[in-house]
Amino acid sequence: MSGQFWGQTRFTQATRRSSLEHGGRGRGAGWGLGRAVLGAGVLVTLGCSSAEDRSLLSPLDAPSISEETLANRAYVISNESNDLFIVDLSTMKAVGNVDTSVSEEVNANHMAMLSKDGGKLYVSAADQDAVIVVDTRTLEIVQRIDMGSHPTHSEACFACPPFGRDELWVVNERGGGAAMEVTDEASSAQGSVSIIDMATDEVVRTISDPSFNVPHFARFHDRTAYIPSIGGNQISVLDLDTYRVRDVLLLEGETQPGACAGDPCGFADAQIDGNGLLVAAHIETGHVLSYDTMAGRRRPDLLAGNHPWSIFVDQLSNVFNTQLMPNWGDETVSLIDRLERREIARSLEGDQESYGINYSPLAPGQAFVLNRVKERVAVIDRTTGGLIEALNVGGTTETASTTQDGRYLLLPISSTNQFAVLDVTTRKEVARFDDVGVYPWSVTTIGGQNYCH
Repeated sequence: MSGQFWGQTRFTQATRRSSLEHGGRGRGAGWGLGRAVLGAGVLVTLGCSSAEDRSLLSPLDAPSISEETLANRAYVISNESNDLFIVDLSTMKAVGNVDTSVSEEVNANHMAMLSKDGGKLYVSAADQDAVIVVDTRTLEIVQRIDMGSHPTHSEACFACPPFGRDELWVVNERGGGAAMEVTDEASSAQGSVSIIDMATDEVVRTISDPSFNVPHFARFHDRTAYIPSIGGNQISVLDLDTYRVRDVLLLEGETQPGACAGDPCGFADAQIDGNGLLVAAHIETGHVLSYDTMAGRRRPDLLAGNHPWSIFVDQLSNVFNTQLMPNWGDETVSLIDRLERREIARSLEGDQESYGINYSPLAPGQAFVLNRVKERVAVIDRTTGGLIEALNVGGTTETASTTQDGRYLLLPISSTNQFAVLDVTTRKEVARFDDVGVYPWSVTTIGGQNYCH
């Protein structure tokens, strides 16, 4: 562990009321950001000077917090402050607000992921070149893990081959990192991927390869990791047994890995559906790359989008064959049928900045399109692309999460520093929380459709 922990602000009880309790939108009195870093060794607002004081401030007695309780929580991180805001979705009450500061500067927190049991939260602090580990029972920072340069997105690989460890794979968009072999250190790549052992919270390996050009995610199937480059024309195929890139999926027309015009221009993501089909949208060209991970077979690229951001597969169900892709260039959404291998419809309910599309098994046949500029969520038909309902949310929606049971759509509202919870079946807002942080960026919950941008 390295670095000074500056703030670990916690609150004992939630003071907010949900709309279920008083019939309104769930807006409570100002919650406050709870961040007042003054310097090394100086107390923080509601901070802790001793173990005795900390026990008085603890929101719950740690041993009494069950995995079931943790499974009902949502964790919201902010990009322009170091706040971590926690909500209990079973009561629609705030649990607390943790200050994740490890210096006097803003972390630029980007994404958070949970351990399998929900007992630890891993926050990518991009400007600190670190991952901050928070104990979700005590709501305390327990570890700072030094990473490479500008760590952003992460993905858990539970019981990951070849060692069977629970691992967190974190992309360092500017490269570097601990536990890197000599051959990797000599790589000309722009970017690297670090692997954290979630039992010891140590970086056990950092991988770099010439095919990396601003790696943006790591996605897994069987004994393989797929790493898309948002600054390039390729997806690297990495063997988990050797930690070596064994193949590179190139954009059609390209003969070798290389950079595209300028980040973001390549593959923002490469999601894999329940059939093992990997799909990825190339931003610059509008090509859709698809690859059968079960058979190890490439399909022909499909030219479908106009400056698309990414293709979103349904992570909670595998019933529908359509996969949706927001196109920034013409503010549309492409509906691509994975069996027919073609675009079957194009919805007009997109946005010039649409970073996410969510699904729910409780709303079959529907897709929830985040329209950031239009400050709304467009609910559209997954077969025709027709508008079912436009939900005005009163601010910019960067990303969202659907809970594991499909019941709630969780929405950080960045421009208003709020967090909203929507009931998927009724399409009504059931709670809204104010002052959760400065520019809330992303949200995560156990087993949900969690992503970032």
